[in-house]
Amino acid sequence: MLTGHDNDFHQSSNAVAAASGALSFVRNGSTLPVLVIDNGSQATSLVGGIVGAANVVARTVGAVTAATFNPSLYSAFVVASITTCGGCDNPVGTGTTLAGFSGAIAAFFNAGRGIYGLAGATDSAAYAYVPQAATNAGGSPPSSGFVTTAAGTTLGIPAVNGDATHNFFNEPGTGGLSALYQVTERLGNATTGTPETIALAGGTITCPDGTVSTGEGCVITVDPPTRVPEPMSIALLGVGLAAVGVARRRK
Repeated sequence: MLTGHDNDFHQSSNAVAAASGALSFVRNGSTLPVLVIDNGSQATSLVGGIVGAANVVARTVGAVTAATFNPSLYSAFVVASITTCGGCDNPVGTGTTLAGFSGAIAAFFNAGRGIYGLAGATDSAAYAYVPQAATNAGGSPPSSGFVTTAAGTTLGIPAVNGDATHNFFNEPGTGGLSALYQVTERLGNATTGTPETIALAGGTITCPDGTVSTGEGCVITVDPPTRVPEPMSIALLGVGLAAVGVARRRK
């Protein structure tokens, strides 16, 4: 689950509601703690307020290693918004730094764990660490006018209105955004508006070279297919709906 909203900075009632739905989704029923990658305290506070402070482990970006992404310790990890959103905590370049651990993150995903990435703001590579390509389209979204799509309703993730918002996404399958993503929140119109929050179909990542990397040609296998279709992505019928890391455990 990736969003252009900095729910960690504002923490209004609707921002917390959206974050609560996203966390429930990416944790996929696990009661393990949530890892929060946060150079400040805002995302840590947001997650702690939802799942309980005792269920949060915070790490700064510089303290993260490949071993940090341990699926036996954490149900999911959350990446705080980028500082250029106007009051957020993680530095520009965080996505690129975390992408250096792409193998460990893909293994984390394959073990059934989740990822929740907050606003990328002006950092074009803010989401470089996720298992399928997710470019940050940037832009200057307004503070209101967002609506929940059919997929967002199914996932229980409401739109966020009334808070400053910091980046859009392209349509899935365009502009460097994997076609496996679907849109859970749009600006203006639930079927044709500009994407604001996206989710990635879950499953197991396999790549042509046998590694778990983000290279071209990697495929996420979904079982069973439970995707909710929408007009902007009807070609993806049959792809299962999930968040990043909400993968069924390997049998």
